[in-house]
Amino acid sequence: MATTKIWSVKSNMDHAISYIMNKEKTMNGKLVTGLNGIPRMAYDQMKMTKQRFGKTGGNLVFHAYQSFPAGEVTPQQAHEIGVELARKLWSSKYEVVVATHVNTDCYHNHFVFNSVSFRDGRHYNDTRSSYMELREASDLICRERGLSTIEKPGSTHTPRQLYLAEKNGEPTRYNIM
Repeated sequence: MATTKIWSVKSNMDHAISYIMNKEKTMNGKLVTGLNGIPRMAYDQMKMTKQRFGKTGGNLVFHAYQSFPAGEVTPQQAHEIGVELARKLWSSKYEVVVATHVNTDCYHNHFVFNSVSFRDGRHYNDTRSSYMELREASDLICRERGLSTIEKPGSTHTPRQLYLAEKNGEPTRYNIM
């Protein structure tokens, strides 16, 4: 079951791009693909798009990942799925770099895409529904390839107050039971 997440990068766009393109993690750069640009020139291309539309502040790029359970996919399969996902979600409007990391047992894709569209200069709107679109598209691609998905996704997040109370050894209705 592939897990996904997305977040904004407000500073150091170059660091985010360099991190995902790390040659030691991407089979010497073999598992890196650029959509609407050349990966090694991604920083300059994204920066030029921002300058063209006068939108150089705020969220610089978005960084997302898609991670697979150990042994479920090969590095090449993971990368193909990542490129397909990026094409489906972002490539019609944004420069995207897709990189598959193989430095852990769980192969995973990283995506860095421009926050400003090269087509119309609009900012990417990161909302709960855009995250749901990411997760649903990832699940659909995985199902089409016979891979596992999370059947009943839900929050397993412990509320902060409860976490802090349990951490400090305070009684809660959960640890009393």
